[in-house]
Amino acid sequence: MATPPSRGYQTAFYDQHEGVRDLEGRKRKARKIAAVLREHAGFALDTATCLDVGCSSGIITAELAPLLGKVLGGDFDLPALRHAPRGADKDLMFSQIDAMRLPIGDGAIDIVICAQVYEHVPDAEQLAAEIYRVLRPGGVVFFSGPNWTYPIEPHYFLPFLHWLPAPLAGGYLRLFGRGDSYYERSRSWWGLKKLWSRFKIRDLTLELVLHRPDDLTLDKRLAWVRALPVPLLRSLVPLMPNFNWVLQKPTEPWLGNDQSADIPG
Repeated sequence: MATPPSRGYQTAFYDQHEGVRDLEGRKRKARKIAAVLREHAGFALDTATCLDVGCSSGIITAELAPLLGKVLGGDFDLPALRHAPRGADKDLMFSQIDAMRLPIGDGAIDIVICAQVYEHVPDAEQLAAEIYRVLRPGGVVFFSGPNWTYPIEPHYFLPFLHWLPAPLAGGYLRLFGRGDSYYERSRSWWGLKKLWSRFKIRDLTLELVLHRPDDLTLDKRLAWVRALPVPLLRSLVPLMPNFNWVLQKPTEPWLGNDQSADIPG
């Protein structure tokens, strides 16, 4: 069994948060990821090897599996993994893994799914480094994650919770009976650009708001944006509640991302 880093992993998240147990909600997210991969991966998916890091109970992983070649869903949370789909598909596997030390060889993976994970791990920089290591040159990451700048904390739906020092945030949660301590550590748009700076970044946040696949519903938090002029919307991307990016590992030496270059245009 993998040993967690000194900060430790978040415990009991699956049992305490209904969102990760919402079957239809997870299937909708899987359809979004599938649509993005079809459009932006740039290589054949049916033979691709995929790692879904932080897969929780594996609903999204299993939904994506028919689109891909071999798929591994990994999470440190054993209670969540016990609910992962089990079947005869030899190309779909689930395992407890430590995202800080992925048990995968260098350059062995074509696609990584890193959806709503970075804020839940002991060290986001180490997570990004491990994903970079296991991804082959030219491989892609579907990344989604919350925005620290947005005032409503997305896991507990309490305003300003994530802006508070840890002791005050824990007291805020206890006041509302939502837990004893606050674990998540989100980042701003600029902080995430720095976190993933070794990758080429395509920011699809606005594209997925304005041009959703037909079978996907718009997040209610974002319904207001379609009434705004597109040039204004581009400038507001760093304030969106959640980001959706495709990250590509360069095939040649990469100098990093211009922090202002990747707002959809």
